[in-house]
Amino acid sequence: MSNGKQSIRRLSTGLIAAGVVLMLVVGGYLVLTQLRGAQLRRDLRQPPATATSVPVAQALEPAATVTPAKPATVTPSPTPVEPEPTQPRATATIAAVASASPEPPAPSATATPAATEVPTATPVLASAPVQLVIPDLKIDVPVVEMGWRVVQTANGPRSDWVIPKNEAGHHVNSALLGEQGNLVISGHNNIYGEVFQPISFAWDDDAGIQVDNFVDRSELLNGKSVELFDAAGQAYKYTIAAFYRLKDTGVSAEQRIANGRFMDPTDQAQVTIITCWPPTSNTHRLVIVAVPATN
Repeated sequence: MSNGKQSIRRLSTGLIAAGVVLMLVVGGYLVLTQLRGAQLRRDLRQPPATATSVPVAQALEPAATVTPAKPATVTPSPTPVEPEPTQPRATATIAAVASASPEPPAPSATATPAATEVPTATPVLASAPVQLVIPDLKIDVPVVEMGWRVVQTANGPRSDWVIPKNEAGHHVNSALLGEQGNLVISGHNNIYGEVFQPISFAWDDDAGIQVDNFVDRSELLNGKSVELFDAAGQAYKYTIAAFYRLKDTGVSAEQRIANGRFMDPTDQAQVTIITCWPPTSNTHRLVIVAVPATN
């Protein structure tokens, strides 16, 4: 009987010790996460070494009533899911660079005008991004094509984006580099490769500016640079114009669809980068909107 009691005491002591260790590990992780986030935000607030005026286009905040684009017959959700093989994208389109022919010189009685050589337009091949760099956030990650999978639910079929584990994902139905339109990229913040964790750290919950009951924004990243590279090494430079946080847990299905409006096609060229927040959970979505750099 006494041996049984001793065994129970040893088991209880072991469980208590394991619980204390677990609490210390979790507590240490939370403290470290807060410290890393605070340090990054302090760094972002520091003025650049050489102050330059970077013109930023008007923040592209979509209207709340817009319905998000559908990749097939169902609406994609920004919620991360387990990766699966992605669908192939249609062949890239080619945009020709127009070149106007100059007016020929008026004929002269004493001279024959020389033939004017018309420059040949160089076609620009639209291509998918393969690398994303945000220097101020110390982000330098590969980008791969990202599709979706269809999930059957009680309310009918739903498509979920299949976000890569260790890379950023380019939405296959969004714009390409060299095209007008909305080029959308998503990535994880606190699981797998945590490629967009610095974006999650950059959000300052105390400095958010409320847009409506479900959306607020931050100006901390405005003016920061974003660079995308194609497979040939060509760089495309953008400037961050807006940084939003969207409530995505505990909201209606209609609100989650409204959150997806940031993935909608646009008439102008822009890059939209999406991840989750906070660093220890996934209750919100963070959205960065960047526009082509002007210098």
